[in-house]
Amino acid sequence: MYQELEEKLGYKFKDLSILRQAFTHISYARERGIGHYENLEFLGDSLLNFMIVDLLVSEFPQKREGTLATLKAYLISEDFFYELAQELELSRYILMSRGETERGQVHNISIISDVFEALWAAVYLDSGKDCNLVKELFNNLFGEKIVSMVREGKVRKDFKTELQEITQKRWKERPVYRVMSVEGPSHDRTFSVECSVKEFRTVGRGKSKKQAEQEAARKMVDALTSSFSSSETSE
Repeated sequence: MYQELEEKLGYKFKDLSILRQAFTHISYARERGIGHYENLEFLGDSLLNFMIVDLLVSEFPQKREGTLATLKAYLISEDFFYELAQELELSRYILMSRGETERGQVHNISIISDVFEALWAAVYLDSGKDCNLVKELFNNLFGEKIVSMVREGKVRKDFKTELQEITQKRWKERPVYRVMSVEGPSHDRTFSVECSVKEFRTVGRGKSKKQAEQEAARKMVDALTSSFSSSETSE
């Protein structure tokens, strides 16, 4: 079942049960009384954070910490993990209850991103916690892609980070995000999120809460930039 995935990873699992757990959604696990991927996801998140930061620092030692932080913010995002997961076709292997499958949750961006994190934790544990091996496998698969994206300026801005830097510098405050509504069926939801800071309010929409927050933050950056420019002109 997993042979094609193992070939893509360049890694042969010694214990396939841990790989299976990485793809087991909680709905499926509850029906069968087995483990699911949530703890692996937690571990995988930290591993991927480390590997991406290590890659950035190694390849771009001349870049400042603030620039690296902005790059990292997108490269460890749900959207980017989903993009990488698609290259491995991870949705093919996810185990879910029949009800969740029928609702299309196997294609949910957040779930596929979580599974991507869990997969790397599974490799780490199965390899005897060989961090160097896991890093080598990850870089073989995605290192060139990430480096090229950075060099060609194709890394999308993390507007939440940019906005927080603006508001902290100007007012020593952080913006506040609030989910206003969630519309549509569970497999095709649209989130509306409000971003507020001082007297400013913006609303973003997206297929996940994080996407909606990014859109709201982007609009807020534009609104604040325009407001600051107007103030400076009037002065």
